[in-house]
Amino acid sequence: METSETLSRDDVLKMLSTIYDPEIPVNVWDLGLIYTLEITGIDVAIKMTLTAVGCPIGPAIAEEIRNKLQSIGAGNVVIDFVWSPPWTPERLTPAG
Repeated sequence: METSETLSRDDVLKMLSTIYDPEIPVNVWDLGLIYTLEITGIDVAIKMTLTAVGCPIGPAIAEEIRNKLQSIGAGNVVIDFVWSPPWTPERLTPAG
């Protein structure tokens, strides 16, 4: 049973679908950049990648994710960038 002390996965996914890679008109979820998403109460832990290791926009995307999730009630938002496995276009969702 969810309480006000729990953030729903649907709400988190809905918010992630509003965050776009600035070079590709696809959101970070449908682009397949999010490798793991863990929600514990109102805290969120994300392991994600970028389309290229040297992409300079990574910190800005992480900050946008953090700000938007906190705007819907997230507490601590931890975003870790991982590079293995590397991103490939096969990670796109059907909507992407």
